[in-house]
This record gives sequence, structure tokens and C-alpha cells, in this order.
Amino acid sequence: MTEVNKQRFYKKLAVTGLAVTLVGAGTLGLHSLHFTGEPTVASAAAETYTTTANLNIRSGPSTSNAIIATVKQGTQLTVVGQAASGWLKVSYQGKTGYVSSEYVKKSASSTTKTYVTTANLNIRSGPSTSSAIVVTVKQGTQLTSTEQAANGWLKVSYQGKTGYVSTQYVKESTGSSEPAPTPAASVYVATANLNVRTTASTSGAVMATLKAGTQLDVTAKAVNGWLKITYQGKVGYVSGQYVRALAGMKVVSNPESIQVVVNKQNKLPENYVPKDLVYTTIPFTFKEQTEKKKMRSEAAAAIAQLFAGAKKQGVKLLGVSAYRSHATQSALFSSYVQRDGYDKAATYSALPGTSEHETGLGIDVTKGDGTCAAQDCFGGTKEATWLDAHAAEYGFIIRYPKGKGAVTGYKYEPWHLRYVGKPVAQAIKSKGITLEEYYGIK
Repeated sequence: MTEVNKQRFYKKLAVTGLAVTLVGAGTLGLHSLHFTGEPTVASAAAETYTTTANLNIRSGPSTSNAIIATVKQGTQLTVVGQAASGWLKVSYQGKTGYVSSEYVKKSASSTTKTYVTTANLNIRSGPSTSSAIVVTVKQGTQLTSTEQAANGWLKVSYQGKTGYVSTQYVKESTGSSEPAPTPAASVYVATANLNVRTTASTSGAVMATLKAGTQLDVTAKAVNGWLKITYQGKVGYVSGQYVRALAGMKVVSNPESIQVVVNKQNKLPENYVPKDLVYTTIPFTFKEQTEKKKMRSEAAAAIAQLFAGAKKQGVKLLGVSAYRSHATQSALFSSYVQRDGYDKAATYSALPGTSEHETGLGIDVTKGDGTCAAQDCFGGTKEATWLDAHAAEYGFIIRYPKGKGAVTGYKYEPWHLRYVGKPVAQAIKSKGITLEEYYGIK
């Protein structure tokens, strides 16, 4: 066997992990081939490579070195040193080792771009109108791509599916493609539990009692400090003393969007319920199978991956509260108003319709022992630190980051995660901004 063939043979052994067995046999005539020591590996800027076969990562640049990990074909590795003697120095899941350069290739540019459809559009299985339709998306849908367009077609990803779209009907997002909420009529809210009466007086019969935080359909001002409202199709009156107008409140036009912005100024449509709620598979601080364990399907899959990734790195997490129905949020906010008054309650709890928990995309988490659940003591823990560093890798952001209360309307909540998808999450994390700032929405 020539020296070149021997080198190639050894590289193949790096893939299969059989080098020790084969060399020990002796009869293959390979005993004369050996490595004389670790070659110098020059430092280089980190680049991403993809394995082209199942591959061993070794402790040194030789098949005689110990295997520290075996990765599957298609695994992405970060190369931290230039090739030497046919080997590359790589980093993988916090470990550093060496792989044969014969079984890796430099990854294509991983820069992810976001596109928006300019019309209802078919995503096809191939770059041709003769290819099967994978899914049809509406005008204004966001698609992500890591590849350049070719022959008028663009390879895209949407809700975990990959396909091709005509570039004629997409445009590159400028980072603010989230449709702005549409104005609504003046929004009024009850600041205390409130009676709806048949006349503008306490002598009028009580038609209904509304909880604090209930939004009111005010149709006109009445006399003597009373407001005329419509409730369940009937006309009634409430005392203006316990009603507040919310200036600038808007109703979002895209509640089903993964990137929907819901906050103190932007509310969900009345009694909105997500269409694809499913039970998550993660552990919670409680055993009961309640709505608090639900999330939208895409977010549920992502949170399971996040919990698994954290566990691999020695960080145990528990869910505290995910989805809340409009009725649940109403009851919760009302209880806080009863305890602390409307103004104080509004600083830490969301009015019904303005809570991210109602979108099915938000979740509160805590430590594996269940302590510090939705409490300030969670900040600074190793769990909070890990989430801040890694949540974006799974498509989540810390929704209410430290020092951004003036933008988000809420104090720092290191436990509150919001799913927005990987491209948006990573962009927000890299820029150190909020969801509002990313889309330029107040």
C-alpha cells in the first residue's frame, strides 16, 4: 500500500472508529504507519463545517487518540484551528477535539434572512411550478432562508417545513415586517368590580357585575358621572368613578402570527383563543393537566428542545405557567386589583387581552427544585444565566429584559420566555433589544 493510500485508509478509520482493531491485527501491513506527534494547528477565525459522514471527534489529530464524541452525518462543528496533516481542530458542545478534514465540508453561509410574501403563495417541493405544493401561505407571511435565490426561486423554511417559492412574490424583510396593530375604538376598562345598572343611578337595577379589568363598550357619556355602555347586546350604565379610558390602545390584526406583539398598548381581539394549542411535554411545578401546560404547537416543540438542551448542560428547569385563557387572565387580574388596587396591579399583571400568556407563545419557568417561581430571586441563578445565554438558540427571548421597563411596560422578568422563532430571537439577542424595538412598535 502506498503512503498516500495508507493516509486515506487511516482517515476512513477515523470515521468508523475501527483503527485500534485494524492496527492491532498486524496482517494488514499498516504497522509502519504512525503519527509522530501533534502538528501545529494555527489559530483561525471560527467557521462552521458540516460532517459528510458519521464521524469520531478525537482528543488529538490521529486515529490513535481517544474518541471524545461520535457525531452523526450532517452535524455542524465549529472549526477553531486550520487544517494540519489532514485534521481540523473543532469545538462541539463545549468540547474541543480533532476530526479528519476528509469527512467535513465548509457550511454554506448560515446568515438567515427573513422574507415576506407579497401575495398568497405556494411553497413547493422543488424550484418549479411542476413540483408538488407543500403548503400555501397567505400574503404577509414571514419565511426564512439561508440560501441565495437561483433561477427565480428561493429555498425557504416555514413552520419546520422546507420548500421553494418564486422570488417574484416575496420581498426581503427590513426587520420590521410585523404588521402594525390596527386602531380600535376608545378602550375603557373597569378599575374595580363594577355593577352594570339599568339607569344612570345606584337606584337602577343591577343587570350584571363585571370583574376589575373587564373592557367596556362605552357608547356615550351619561349624566351625573355615569357612562352608557353596551353589554351582551343590552344598554346599561356604569359609574365613571370606576372606569378608565386607555389611551392609544390598539387591537392587533395578526393574533395568529408567531411574532405578534402584545403589550399594554396592543391587545388581542376580544376572547381570542389560539387554534393550535397542545399540551407540552416538559415537567411543571404541578402535576394536574390544566391549561397552564398548553402552548401553541410550534412553541411547545421548541420549549421541549430547550429543556432537553438545558438538561444536557446540567441545568434543570420546570414550567410554571404557559397558556392562560381570557377568563383565567380576567380572574387573575381582578384578584390582584382586589388585593393591591388597580394602579399597582397594572405594574406587574396584564389586563385581560394584553397578556402574552393568552397568545400561547409565552411561558414562565423556574429552577428544577421549584423554588423562586416567578420571583425576583430567580434572577442571577445559574438557570437564569443559562436561559439568557441560550434561549435564542431555540427561538425564545427573555421577553422583559433588565433595564427595558420603559419600553416593555414591565419590570425585569428573567423567568418569562416568549417564542418568536429562531431568526427573530437570535437577531433580538444579538442586538440586545426588545420585541417592541425590533419591530418599531410601541
